[in-house]
Amino acid sequence: MAINSKEKGQLMVFKMTMILDLLSDGEWHSISELTEKLRLAGCEVEPRLDFLNEFDLAKLDVEDGKVRINKDFQKLLEPSTV
Repeated sequence: MAINSKEKGQLMVFKMTMILDLLSDGEWHSISELTEKLRLAGCEVEPRLDFLNEFDLAKLDVEDGKVRINKDFQKLLEPSTV
């Protein structure tokens, strides 16, 4: 059964949401930890981490293979108290 474009888009958003959920603690996470916990292949995780890094939403340390969410972006993800 083929996935239509709407379902594909929803799946992409879901994967990014899962990544952001894990990064939301503000700690450094290894890319291998993310792929293991999310049960996703590196080829599914790495482009999303590149995107977050490119737009300064996360810091990607390619040399050490780890990532951490940008502190300012982390604040935006916190539940509002208003």
